[in-house]
Amino acid sequence: MNTYPTFTNIRSFTSYKFSMLRMRALRDSFWAKLTGRNAKLAVFPKQEQQNNPNRRLVGTKDIPVEQIIGTFNRESDFDHQFRPLSKRLCNRWVNAFIKLERDAWPAILVHKIGEHYYVEDGHHRVSVARSIGMVFIEAKVWDYSVRPKQTEICQSIRCTKQSSAKVYASSSLRSRSVK
Repeated sequence: MNTYPTFTNIRSFTSYKFSMLRMRALRDSFWAKLTGRNAKLAVFPKQEQQNNPNRRLVGTKDIPVEQIIGTFNRESDFDHQFRPLSKRLCNRWVNAFIKLERDAWPAILVHKIGEHYYVEDGHHRVSVARSIGMVFIEAKVWDYSVRPKQTEICQSIRCTKQSSAKVYASSSLRSRSVK
């Protein structure tokens, strides 16, 4: 007796894959709640977007799928492994899967902080890519460079550590004399 479902076409097979992936995600998020773990998708830090003037468009390049850890605005639709959590995502997920089989995908849009990426556009493509084990995905990357440290700023204006130490020492002497 055959216990596996029979599929009439690629769409029904892909819908079945979506359902299995979604069930695993729901089961894992249930266990995460019971054990006190966090299984939610990371959200892009808004203060980084607003306070970082060093944002620049790097361009289109292949990025590792494993380094995509978060989202801009879809944290309730996917879990931390980009598995779908809602049944309403099925149609778009299946369409993304079929488009990969027939054509190439357009590049996703991500924002990079350090070595991690946050998706702005392309959540379903990232979900499909992870489910089939893709290693790299094409993406347009916005890079938020790390803010320069105080020593780098000091070196850029050609000051030395000794002069900054003198400034610190003189300011601490002033604060002691005020008391």
